[in-house]
Amino acid sequence: MRLLFEQRKGQRLYVFTTFGAVYAGVFEQLLEDVVQLRGPDGQSLVFVNLSDVSGIRAYDEDDGSAL
Repeated sequence: MRLLFEQRKGQRLYVFTTFGAVYAGVFEQLLEDVVQLRGPDGQSLVFVNLSDVSGIRAYDEDDGSAL
């Protein structure tokens, strides 16, 4: 999982956790075993324990017009 995050530095992501929460934000860095995201508002920081992460996905703002 650490490698997946390191490959996506600066990208907008959805971060899924083992307890069912989903966080959206820009991945900034890994601090030891903690993932640091910049929240969608561009100001707030979100921290998630790496061991609680069950998956990540690119955050895509598709408006559906490609259909």
